[in-house]
Amino acid sequence: MGAARKRARAERESRGAVLLQRRRVASLSHHSARGVAWTLSGQWGSQVVRLLGIVVLARLLTPDDYGLVAMVWAITGFVATVGGLGLSEAVVQKEHVSHAQASTLFWVNVAVGALLTGLVAAASPLLAGFYDRPELVGITLALSATFLLGGLTVQHQALMLRQLDFRSVAFRTFLATVVNVVVSIGVALAGGGYWALVAGSLAQAAATVVFMWRAVPWRPGRPVRGSGTRSMLSFGGGISTFSLLNYASRNVDDIVIGRFLGADQLGLYSRAYGLLMLPLTQIHGPVSNVVRPSLASLWPEPERYRRYFLSALSGLAYLVMPLVVVLAVLAGPAVEVLLGPRWLPAAEVFRWLAVAGLLQTVGYTNGWLYATSGRAWAMARWALISRPIVIASFFAGLPWGITGVAIAYAASQLVLTPLGIARAGRGTPVSLRDVLAVSVQPAVVSALAGVVAAAVVVALGDASAVLRLSVPGAAAVVAATGLVLLWPTCRRQVTFLARTLRKQPTDA
Repeated sequence: MGAARKRARAERESRGAVLLQRRRVASLSHHSARGVAWTLSGQWGSQVVRLLGIVVLARLLTPDDYGLVAMVWAITGFVATVGGLGLSEAVVQKEHVSHAQASTLFWVNVAVGALLTGLVAAASPLLAGFYDRPELVGITLALSATFLLGGLTVQHQALMLRQLDFRSVAFRTFLATVVNVVVSIGVALAGGGYWALVAGSLAQAAATVVFMWRAVPWRPGRPVRGSGTRSMLSFGGGISTFSLLNYASRNVDDIVIGRFLGADQLGLYSRAYGLLMLPLTQIHGPVSNVVRPSLASLWPEPERYRRYFLSALSGLAYLVMPLVVVLAVLAGPAVEVLLGPRWLPAAEVFRWLAVAGLLQTVGYTNGWLYATSGRAWAMARWALISRPIVIASFFAGLPWGITGVAIAYAASQLVLTPLGIARAGRGTPVSLRDVLAVSVQPAVVSALAGVVAAAVVVALGDASAVLRLSVPGAAAVVAATGLVLLWPTCRRQVTFLARTLRKQPTDA
């Protein structure tokens, strides 16, 4: 029995050692295309499941239920950004990673996760006092466990991405999402109220640990001093600093609204934001998971790096921009169909947040440039300049309620997006002019889709919400597709994107 265990352990360690080496593929662009396809398939599957959960839970829970949990999510998500320490990106970006380095980083993540669990749990009475809602003590205590669970999975997922194993990551993310939704709906049907959302989050975090550990044969050893992790910790620190400031700028609005306008208004705002971000994150995240490792490997070849980046940005813009514009136009029927009539006050907020989401489609790619060129602290310095402006916009819009906050946020993105692109491109082969050039055609296609959707909505008059959502949406898709096929410049750009994804490395 002992010999069998030793052989199994040796085999597992051998397979784990392979994961530490960066995977090489015959055609990076082709593999990236497959990676995007697998990752998007998994994320879109997750999106369908999440959307089902949203539709069902919106009818079982109240805005106050969502508002209460959103108050805690705003804080726990903020702290979780610190807990990751940017070490996943450090492992993906670094050319060579040893077993000692991966083990040391694993235990750093676990230690920080345990520390944050204790700190957030201890702070639960303070959070309840800040919002004057005693229910938040129990919610915060429960959700604090997600930090420790998250620390157990950071390195395993990073190793999967390092191996470009996008299919496994997508599949396990999908399964964890299913667990979340099933548990949430089950608890809500049992009359659990806001505890349904808490239970779903905990179940997803625990399921992710199980799925990732079963998928990755690597197992951590003891932490080793002097293993060469200092540079990785420094790089991760820059990523983490940026992520922290970026998260704060995107979630202080929840804290401000919850504190000054109440849980009910926060529930409306958070559902509008969540409904918009659901499709966007299901596209942004998967594309980024594929693009970042690929760009990192192309950094020594500037022209290939530039072409690959612009091709990826173009594809992202064609996927996201028309979707966001049509969602903004159809905000009213979308909210009514998906969430129900009592959530209709969130429609105007949804519309203005969509404007911000449109700008962020391009601005989101700044992180690709910073991370893959090894300029994590340059990204952090930009965040120190830009994020306080975003946070100030929330307070500026507060006197006009949740709609005012959304408008002020959109205005801040209008100012900061071009400045951020120009700064991110410094020291890389990519310029602001390049980014604007590949964004023009997707923007025009999106504008046409929005105009067609608006015209059809007007023509439908007092039709049901389902018709006012489905018919204009279908018309917008037909119009956008037709323009892409008929406009030579636009058609060439899409053709170039498709060819780039199929090229061999000698051509890409």
